[in-house]
Amino acid sequence: MRKMKEFKTDYEQDNDIISYQKAQKKLSALDPQVIVNNTDALFDPDNNRFKLKILGKEHFVSYPEGKVTTVEGKKIHFPLNVLILHYLTQASGRPLKGKLISYREVPEGGEVYYGAFKRAAIDPLVQNFGHKPELLLKASKHLNGKQVSIGDYSITLPFFPKIPITFVIWQGDDEFAPSGNILFDGSAISYLSVKDLAFVGNISIRKLINITENIKD
Repeated sequence: MRKMKEFKTDYEQDNDIISYQKAQKKLSALDPQVIVNNTDALFDPDNNRFKLKILGKEHFVSYPEGKVTTVEGKKIHFPLNVLILHYLTQASGRPLKGKLISYREVPEGGEVYYGAFKRAAIDPLVQNFGHKPELLLKASKHLNGKQVSIGDYSITLPFFPKIPITFVIWQGDDEFAPSGNILFDGSAISYLSVKDLAFVGNISIRKLINITENIKD
């Protein structure tokens, strides 16, 4: 499979170390209980670490250092580490609105960055699942996803506890090719920046595609 190009985020374009240091400094200045209340993470005071689910898998985040590992002790790649710190430090704690919006509708830049997001996430969704939407349903089960009733086929993944992301496929016919979209809850911008949300979409679709490589048709 051809390697997909990742959506360039602010912390990938800037110096990774500086971006991490900024996020870590903000994390260390926050009361752990405030973070718990805003993100639905759990905090273990005995080990000074948060437990946070990412696509249904538990991860540990040390406090105040902000180092992220899997429960097995494996480190994760650096941009995702910074994304997790952004979620922990920027989350507003606001309830989900229950209204889904496209990336283009995300305030503070969705329209500006839509072209890049479409190429990095929506196009691969359609290319890989447009003609085999049942694979989308199967792959989502490995990421704690659930089927929803939008379009012809759709699933919602819990990227972070308060950042659900929904993938939709409309099947084609003799006249029209398959199409798709990626949707966020209307509250998403109060948890992550528009660039971070693009990265969420990019990571999620790559995870789904990678899973399908091990699924038999």
